[in-house]
Order: sequence, then C-alpha cells, then structure tokens
Amino acid sequence: MIHSTLITHLKVLALIAACLVYSLPSEAATWVKLKDNAHSKLMLDKQSIVTQAALKKSWVKIEYKTPQKNPDSVDKVYNLSKALWHFNCTQQTSATTQVFQYLNQELVYSASVDMKGAEFIEPMPDSDLEAAMHYVCKQNNAAPAAKPAPQNLPPAKPLTESSTPASTSEQNSQAPNQENTTKPAATTANEAPETPIPKAPNTAQATPNKTSEVIGAKDWDYQGKKGPEHWGKLNKQFASCESGVNQSPVLFDNIIHAALKPIRTIHKFAAKEIESTHRGLRVHFRDGNMMVLDKSAFQLKYVDIHTPSEHHLNGQSYPLEMQFLHLDSKKNIAMTSVLFQTGEPNIQLAKLLAQLPQKVGEVIKLKARLTPSDLMPTNQRYYRYSGSLTTPPCTEGVRWVVMKSTLNASAEQIAAITAAIGGANNRSIQPLNGRSVLE
Repeated sequence: MIHSTLITHLKVLALIAACLVYSLPSEAATWVKLKDNAHSKLMLDKQSIVTQAALKKSWVKIEYKTPQKNPDSVDKVYNLSKALWHFNCTQQTSATTQVFQYLNQELVYSASVDMKGAEFIEPMPDSDLEAAMHYVCKQNNAAPAAKPAPQNLPPAKPLTESSTPASTSEQNSQAPNQENTTKPAATTANEAPETPIPKAPNTAQATPNKTSEVIGAKDWDYQGKKGPEHWGKLNKQFASCESGVNQSPVLFDNIIHAALKPIRTIHKFAAKEIESTHRGLRVHFRDGNMMVLDKSAFQLKYVDIHTPSEHHLNGQSYPLEMQFLHLDSKKNIAMTSVLFQTGEPNIQLAKLLAQLPQKVGEVIKLKARLTPSDLMPTNQRYYRYSGSLTTPPCTEGVRWVVMKSTLNASAEQIAAITAAIGGANNRSIQPLNGRSVLE
C-alpha cells in the first residue's frame, strides 16, 4: 500500500514538473548537425548558444543508432541523450550541468549539477564534446544574452518506479530529474531543451585521469637518473612513488580465497586509434565500453601496453602486459590487466601491429575493427587487490583486476611491440606491505 502510494506521488510530481515546463513560451530550435557516423549523430541547437561571463553554453543532443547503457545506472538503456554544455573557449575546457536520457522518446534518466560543482575538463580528441566546443567557440559574433532560447519539451510521461522528482537551483527553475548521482541543481526554466537534454553518461566526455601524461610529463623515465628508483625525488607530486605503501605492480602472494563474483562488462565498441607516447603505446577506444565493479560503473578510456610485464603470475614475469584503464563518474580508477606469454601468433594483436606508430607523438587511426573483448581471455577468473598507478605520480587507491589466464603472442609480435615502444617500460615489483590479494 505504501509502495503504490509512493509511486502515485512520484507520478504526480512528474506531471507537475512537466506542466511548469510546458507553460514556458516556446521558440523553435535550430539544430545543426555536427557529426554523423555509424555509431551516433551529434546535433547542436544554434538558437541556444549564449555568452555568459567568460563562458558559452548550448544545448546538444546525441541520437544513438543502437541502445546505450547508462554507466551510472546500468539497468537504464537509452537511444537519445540531451545535455546543457558549458565551454571555456580560452582554456579549451567544458562542463555539463544538465543531462537527460530517453528511450524511444520516453525519459528514463536525468541528472543535474550546480555550476559551482561543475567540473571543467579538456575534451578527448575527436569526441562529441570537442566537436561541439569547436563549433560554439567559433561563434564569436553571437550577441551575449541572459538566457538561451526556450525550447518545447515533448509530451511528459510518468516516471518509472525507480525515478525521483527533480530539484531546483541554478536559476530558480524546475526540470525532470531522476536518480541524481550528483548534488541536485540547476535546470533553468528558460533553458529547458527541446526535449530535456542529457549528456549521455556513456559519452567519454569524462576525460581519463591523465596523471602520467600531464603532471611532469617529461620528468621521469624507465632508465638512468630518471628511472623508477628515483621517481619519488624527481617531482614533489611524485612523492607517493617513494613514500606510498600501497604501490603497484605486485607479486601475487598472501592470497585469500574470496569466491570473487564474475565482473559484468560491455566490451563491444571498437578501438579508434593507437598512439605512441613518450614511454609506451596507448590504444584509445570509442565510448561505451564499461565494467561494473563494487556496484559502480567504470568506463574504459584506453589501454596501455608494457613490455615486459609489470605484474608477475606464478612467480614469473611475462613478456607483455596490457592494462585497461577505467574511470567511474567520480574519477575513481579501476585497472584490468591481461598478461601475454610467448606462443602462437595472436590474430587480434596483428591488427595493431599492422599500424604501429613509428615515432613518439604519432597517432594512427585504426582501420581494422578491434574490441576490448578481443584482448581478453575467455576464462574470466581473476586476482584482485588495491594498489596504485604504475607510473608517476603513482596515485594510490586504484582497484586492480588481474586476469589469471594469459593470452598468446608470437616472439616476432612481442619484438615488434618492444621496438615500437623503444625498450622496456615496466616498473619493478613493489612490496605488498600487509595487503591481501583476493581470488
């Protein structure tokens, strides 16, 4: 009885919020298509572009060709995402304050954050966020306005049982808001999108933690006076490399049998490019790949390749290791590691070898289709422990998942990767310091 009454109240609140939005004056949106590919179509409402203080903002929508999973609420599926994006054209950064997601025109998820809590990030290359920022920041002649042009919302439908009514904030307005994962805020009535606009949480607009590539990017190396044994003294921000007590990689010892549950993953979106960094090879993936760990959704950002391996299995090193870096909505890091042993040629690895960059800084768009699942063993058993990044600043609190089963790669393939990297790029084994490894 209480449950049904609660649902009724939620529906009433949803209808009230919808009525408030519909009572606004309407002005036709002018949608400009910025990107259209086999995965999705990105459009931006030209009428909504507004200059406010040092920022510009605009509504965007992304229509997906196939349903997407919401990484912050994995039971939610959507095929239309709308969002209010803010851009700092001088610093080339952006932030999202409102997100709405729909499945066949029905609102299934929404969230908002106050501008004070909005995080401005540098968009990933070739991302939807970068395309929108380039377009908006070129509109230098757009006259400043107090608010974006109001847009009509589609007919409201009752929220689902798991939905919650939205809160207000930024400019004394209301908009539908479900399962807010951040502090409720800001849907301005005069800024309502044509249909509530969401930033698809799948979108890798959330930039990976580029710690090793941004902080002291040229201050360390794997050999000589800038080698691993000196990292902690090279830069004050690298102090954890020396003083940290939960460092990675480790030798698997002190193992506790914990009957770990299988990890849920979505690994069907292909790699888009391979990059030669100063100290390795990095494979960047398209948005949408994710795994669920500790009831949190983590999105795959990229894969780093190390040779020889950094982690040791069964007391031994392996010639190759791939580390899959994931981030959740709060920028917590989870790493999945796959080790390779010398054996038969790896057909999937051959797709990378066919397009290896030859110089540092070179980025090559991959022609062959390669998904994360292609680089994962079929047997999903794994070890788990709490550790750190294996490169400066050696940030701790990283959740490590190391697959027990290995993959094969031929001696020639391993040699080609080592040559492309320019030599060994592995950190030595770090002490467990009382930590346990679970299996």
